[in-house]
Amino acid sequence: MKKKLFSCLFFVALCSFALAAATDSERRVNARRVYGKIRVVNGSADFKVKVVDGGEDLRVRVVGSGKTLDVGRWRIVSAYNTADYTVRFVNSDEDLRVRFVDSGEGPVD
Repeated sequence: MKKKLFSCLFFVALCSFALAAATDSERRVNARRVYGKIRVVNGSADFKVKVVDGGEDLRVRVVGSGKTLDVGRWRIVSAYNTADYTVRFVNSDEDLRVRFVDSGEGPVD
C-alpha cells in the first residue's frame, strides 16, 4: 500500500513540475524560435507570452507585410492557416517574456 501511495505522489509531483512555468534557459531558447507570422489567441496556443517593461527574453518589433521576418520581428495575422505560431498573452506561467519596441528587436542575452 505504501509503495502505491509513494508512486502516486511521485507521479503527481512529476506532473506538477512538467506543468510549471518555463525556466530561464527554456525562455531564452523560445526567444530565438518565435518569429514570423503570429496569431494571437485566447485559448490553446503554441506559446504563453507575458508582456513586460524590463527583464524581457525578447524585444519584439511588429512589422507590416513586405518586411523581412527575422528573430524579434512579428507580423500579426488573423487567419489560423497563415500563422507560423500562435501566442496567448498571460500574466503568469509564461513560456516567454517580451517587450515591444520600435527598433533594436531581437533576443536578450
